[in-house]
Amino acid sequence: MKRISSLRIVRRQKAFSLVEVLIALLILAIALLALASVVVSTTMLLSHTIDSEEAVNVGVAMLEEIEGLGYGDIVDSSDEVGKYVIEWTVTEKTSEKDVDLTVQWDGILGSKSVELKRTISKLGN
Repeated sequence: MKRISSLRIVRRQKAFSLVEVLIALLILAIALLALASVVVSTTMLLSHTIDSEEAVNVGVAMLEEIEGLGYGDIVDSSDEVGKYVIEWTVTEKTSEKDVDLTVQWDGILGSKSVELKRTISKLGN
């Protein structure tokens, strides 16, 4: 009799039970969901980085355009380039003007902005 019961125990230990399989699938599903959220957040961060870089490039181009104007023509103004709204204020000093330029846009992470500054000398124009 003891021999038969010991054989049954051996047979039960060779296979996985349904509960063990379900627990393993649950753990796998949780791990895959965590991995998927990493992919989504990485994509969002990459999109934000591209938008920020483009905003800086648009702002620098506008500052160069403003710098190319005559000294008397450099005044407060704004412009739009694609999805970017550019605004600048000019503060006049004795022999120079400070240009504070802000580039704003609505990106995947919400409304963002980049600020750029440049001093333009009266002697340079």
